[in-house]
Amino acid sequence: MSPAEAFWLPCLLLALRVSKRHSDSKTEARGAHAATLAQQAGLSQERLQATTDIDVAANTAWPPRHAALLNAVDELHDTAQLSQPAWDSLSVHYEDAQLLEFLVLAGWYRTISYLANGLLLEEEPWGAPFPAR
Repeated sequence: MSPAEAFWLPCLLLALRVSKRHSDSKTEARGAHAATLAQQAGLSQERLQATTDIDVAANTAWPPRHAALLNAVDELHDTAQLSQPAWDSLSVHYEDAQLLEFLVLAGWYRTISYLANGLLLEEEPWGAPFPAR
């Protein structure tokens, strides 16, 4: 894994997952920024589509470090907290500073999603289409 992929890909996966969990059919454009950047960073179409899977564990496209991140995003979305098993799963793959950044980014993308959805912002024409579930 390249240094760029090690840094940017988890951030983009987080953005994609948060965007998808906070969108509906009218507002799926919220993930267009991240989808466009993810493709530029080399995320395959298969993996981009896999960010929309309800059950991350059912999709074998994810290496364990990315599956842990996606599952943690889902847990944060569903409960607004992380269980000890989620922390343990993340800490195997990420440093403490990255875990703090994960929480900040997840909250930031959730805030952006609330604003974009609440203001009924239109899709930008340059964004890649976000995969449907």
